[in-house]
Amino acid sequence: MKSLLVYYDPELTTKLEDIPIPSYNEDEVLIKVVIAGSNPKDWKHPMPQYFNSKLNQGDDVGGVVAAVGANVQHFRPGDRVAGFHQMNTPRGTYAEYTVCPAHTVFHIPASMSFEEAATIPLAAFTAAVGLYRNLLFPLPTTLPSSTANSPPAPKTPLIINGAASSVGHFAAQLARLNPSIRPIIGLASAASRPAALESGCDIVIDYRSPSATVIAELTDALGGAECSHVFDAVNSVQSLAYLLPVIRSEGGRYTCTTGLRSAGIYTKKEGEVEQAELLERKGVWFKQIWVGSVHDDVVGGGRVFGGEVARLFEALVGEGRLRGLPGRVVDGLERVEEALVGMRSGGKEWRGKVGVRV
Repeated sequence: MKSLLVYYDPELTTKLEDIPIPSYNEDEVLIKVVIAGSNPKDWKHPMPQYFNSKLNQGDDVGGVVAAVGANVQHFRPGDRVAGFHQMNTPRGTYAEYTVCPAHTVFHIPASMSFEEAATIPLAAFTAAVGLYRNLLFPLPTTLPSSTANSPPAPKTPLIINGAASSVGHFAAQLARLNPSIRPIIGLASAASRPAALESGCDIVIDYRSPSATVIAELTDALGGAECSHVFDAVNSVQSLAYLLPVIRSEGGRYTCTTGLRSAGIYTKKEGEVEQAELLERKGVWFKQIWVGSVHDDVVGGGRVFGGEVARLFEALVGEGRLRGLPGRVVDGLERVEEALVGMRSGGKEWRGKVGVRV
C-alpha cells in the first residue's frame, strides 16, 4: 500500500513509500482510509525542536473498517467510521490503510460524509480533554444535581478564546450540551462571529478590539463577576492581557492547546514573560491540553476516558448534534506536503481543516 512519511530535511519534506498493509493487535481496528484529516501538529511534531520524527504524521481518518482485532466487539468490516490514530506512532492515516485503537473509533451515520467525519476526531477529543479532564465539567451523561424538589443548579460561565477555531468549534458544541454551562462566551474575529454562534456560543466578543474594550465586554457578559473556567484554543501571552483580568484567582482554572513554557522550543527574548509566569502570578490553576492522553494505558485513566467520549461522539453524530467543520479537500497523498506547507504559512486558502482524499 501507499504510505507517506513527513519530516524535515532541513525543510518540510514528504516521501511516498510502498509498504505492506499494517498489522494490528487484538484491541485495534484496521481502517481503509477514504479521507485523511490534516492538523497543525502534522507539520509541528516532526520539527527538530519538537519530536524530530520521520513517520506518517496523519492521525484523523474517515473511512471503512477493513478488519478488527480479536477483542474488538463494537465494530465489524464494512462499518463507516471516524478514528483517532495514536499520535507519534507508525501506521498513520496518510496511507491507504491505517490502524486506530478501537476505543478512539466511532461509527458515523450514512448522512455524514467521510470528508466531514475526518475533521472531528483529534479536535473533538482535544475539546473533550480540555472541558472534562482539565476544567472538570461533568460529561453530558452525568445527572444534574438539582431535582424536582430542589432549586435549579447554578449556572457556570465558560469563556472560549478562539471559539471559531477547530478546537473551539467542538468545545462550544460539547459545552452547549450541558444547560448549566451558561453563558458560553466566545472570543473570535468579527468575521467569524456567525460560525461561533452556530457552534453554541451565547455571546461572541471581537478579540481584535482594544484590550480594554474586550475586558469591559467580558466583564459585562459575566455580569460583573469573575470567571472560573477559561478554555483557550489559541493561547498566547497577548490573549492573557484580556483574559487574566476576568479569571478568578482562587478556584479559577485555565486550559489551553499549546505549550505554556518555551522549554527550548522557542527562543525566549530578553524581558519576555511566558504565559505560565503570568498565570502563576495570578494564582490560577492551569494546564495544557494533551490530547494524546486518551491513548494513555493507565488504570482509570486516558483510555477509559477516551472510550467513554468516543461512544458519546458516536451518539451525538448519529443524532446530528455534533457536526464537523467545513474545509478544503485535496486529491492524493502527493499533495499532503503542499497542504502542510500552506497551513504552516497561514495562507488564506489553507485555513481551517484540510482533508486528503486517498
